[in-house]
Order: sequence, then C-alpha cells, then structure tokens
Amino acid sequence: MKRILTAMLGVGMCAGALADSGSPQLKVESQRLIRESGHECNNVEGVYPAAFGGSLIVICDDTRRYTIKSKDGHYVVGVAE
Repeated sequence: MKRILTAMLGVGMCAGALADSGSPQLKVESQRLIRESGHECNNVEGVYPAAFGGSLIVICDDTRRYTIKSKDGHYVVGVAE
C-alpha cells in the first residue's frame, strides 16, 4: 500500500491520473493514515495530487480536506486550507 502513496506523491505523475478521484486502494490507505493521525474521516470522496509540493489532497465526508506529504520517509497528515 505504501507503494501506491509513493507513486502518487512522485514527480512522474501522468495527466490521466489527475482526472481520477483515486483508486479504491489509495482511498483506503489515505483514510487509514488520516485516522491514525487523529483526524476524522468516515468516507473518502477523492484523492488528488496537489498542484505544488509533491503532496496529495484528500477529501473526506464532503467537507474535510487533508494533505498527505512524504517527509523523511514518513507520511505527514495535515488539515488543508
């Protein structure tokens, strides 16, 4: 599962992947990371690469937005603005 997040965070993303809301595996792994970080996420609506910074934007429960970034080999979850 970590390979999926690593691939999405990588620089070599193709334009076709940007239009997709994320694979089911990517959504499950993103939800797990968000919950382990102490945030609430009952349903992942979509996972999208951020425009800058090599991170992912995760939309949960239609109202919550989180970022997932790779830092020193670990994933860091934050609340997106």
